Amino acid sequence: MNITNVDDKILARSKERNIPALELAEYYEREFWKDMDALNVMRPCIVTRVTDHVECSIIPYIQRIMDQGMAYRIDHDGVYFDVGKFEDTTMEMYGGKRNRYGKLAVSSGRMETLFSWGNNAMTNHEERKSPKKDPRDFVLWKNRGGNDGSSSASDGKDNDYEQQDMLWDSPWGKGRPGWHIECSAMIESTMQLDFMRDHYKLHVHAGGIDLKFPHHTNEIAQAEAYHSRRSKSRTRVRDGKENDNCYNQDGDWEEGEEWIPHWIHTGHLHIDGLKMSKSLKNFITIRELLEEGRNDSSSDGDDGGGGGVGASFNRLHSPADDFRLWCLGLSGSYRGPATYSKSRLMEARVVREKIVRFLVDGEQWIKGMESSCSSLSKFTAREFDLMQQTNKCQMTCLQLIFGMERNLDSHHQSEQFDFDGSAYLNALIELSDAGNKYIAANIMTRGESSTVAVVQALTVLRECLSIVGFSDKTVRAGKSDYVGNDSHEQQHNQNSTGVVQELVSFRKAVRELALEQVKRCGQSENASDMPNNVDIGKDLLTLCDKLRDEDLPKVGIEIFDSVGQDILSDWRFIIPRDEMNGDDNKDSTDSSKQLSRGPEIITESNFFKVGRYEGQFSAFDANDFPTLDANGMELSKRMAKKLLKKKTSYFEKKKK
Repeated sequence: MNITNVDDKILARSKERNIPALELAEYYEREFWKDMDALNVMRPCIVTRVTDHVECSIIPYIQRIMDQGMAYRIDHDGVYFDVGKFEDTTMEMYGGKRNRYGKLAVSSGRMETLFSWGNNAMTNHEERKSPKKDPRDFVLWKNRGGNDGSSSASDGKDNDYEQQDMLWDSPWGKGRPGWHIECSAMIESTMQLDFMRDHYKLHVHAGGIDLKFPHHTNEIAQAEAYHSRRSKSRTRVRDGKENDNCYNQDGDWEEGEEWIPHWIHTGHLHIDGLKMSKSLKNFITIRELLEEGRNDSSSDGDDGGGGGVGASFNRLHSPADDFRLWCLGLSGSYRGPATYSKSRLMEARVVREKIVRFLVDGEQWIKGMESSCSSLSKFTAREFDLMQQTNKCQMTCLQLIFGMERNLDSHHQSEQFDFDGSAYLNALIELSDAGNKYIAANIMTRGESSTVAVVQALTVLRECLSIVGFSDKTVRAGKSDYVGNDSHEQQHNQNSTGVVQELVSFRKAVRELALEQVKRCGQSENASDMPNNVDIGKDLLTLCDKLRDEDLPKVGIEIFDSVGQDILSDWRFIIPRDEMNGDDNKDSTDSSKQLSRGPEIITESNFFKVGRYEGQFSAFDANDFPTLDANGMELSKRMAKKLLKKKTSYFEKKKK
């Protein structure tokens, strides 16, 4: 990674704050790395800084271009790249074909408009305000108050903020390098390191879309000038031997060689319909973004060091991973603009937690099945379907990460390679959905299900998440050896399990007593005792249902009310319901109001698809009755019975 730690803006800000420029640049670089670490962005293997390379790399690089005859000096100003001479000189390199400047630039017609001396076709050099030979020429070295008394007359800037430690001696006077030359020179210096030159080649250069032209365009021109065949006589000494600073023994490129073959340009980030920028003051910092995410999650449960039986699931919250998922697949193509909003990040959070749900539930299901199933469990069509979906996800993600996935709907397959983050995310979601549905079909009974298919699905899903940089909070979610790598937290998690088990057992006992009470009252011949006892029993059952359906899911616990010996467990940890659904409670209240205002719009076919039930179910049977909840989990018999009762009651009241 190249870091520009000296330029006009840094120098001006250092004067404004009365801080040495290098100290200011170092401070912001440290802050940058902190933000990248918080986003789980891998640090580069090599970092180059301009101030470390001026004398050893940049000045020799400029000198070589001058020796090639493709740069010129302007007294009291600096050194400029000669675009016209570059096109003429490199024509020889391409067999007489003119090498057009601006390989990443706009069209040639647009170039002429951008680079014109004025409305009139002035040919007299003296009539031009700029001392440059060609309007396309750009600065390689800026003279700043050197021993020759030079200063930049062309840009007319006030240079009183210049600091002597940010100026270097050069053959053209005291000054500092231009912006474009820095990157080309530092890349060349890096690629000439022994371990790099012998084993690696630079294939990809990346940056924002605003760097495509002129910055990256000028980088290419400089590199092509530097590696021109006229450089054969230019050598340097390495380890006592003369070596060319190029790609072959003669100091030039191989036939048809490009400096860097692939360029990635990312679109701008937008907010409220405008490009996010400091000048408009419409930006949000990385730390503000992450803090907002933490505040949102802390409102749903304990995110601290203890307390709350759902604390271990709250610790799976990761605003950084939510943001990564949004960038990967919900923000559009990396080439185009992306619009930031809090609601879009909430959408990413819901999608990520659906993936995490499968990782967590899958591990718990495997643990339960391994403790109860024989090793002779056989495969069924469901296992084969899940394994097929797993293989599809793995193959799709590998093809996408290498840019080899083709659009099957297109008439002509493109020969260009590219990365499609949206398709990558869709593959992960499809596997998670398939896994959740498989577990839903097997969660309640031991049966003879094999764990192989789920194990493979979890392994592939974790690998694919890791490849695109998700943190351990996502990749290792559900793993028994990952709870923050904290022994105290592991003990706390074990204690929480014990507390939950006692609570579930107590509720079960109360519920059974209430059911027995209601049953006895229904069979009793003493009518005077029935109303009061029945009401008490029903009230207790209502409280038990509320605890199961509303209270415990909010803190990450799900209870199963089923009878029989085939149940793996009568409860399990889940991702807290509020965290998955955001403002669902508010939406449900609003939907209920809408239901009471307009009952005539509710029909038997859409009863569970609109109003208070809108978005709560993902699958329905032939009679439009829900079969799966919003997370793809199969509805329990108890819940189905309750929903049917509500629907029947509603339409009975409507008839009256």
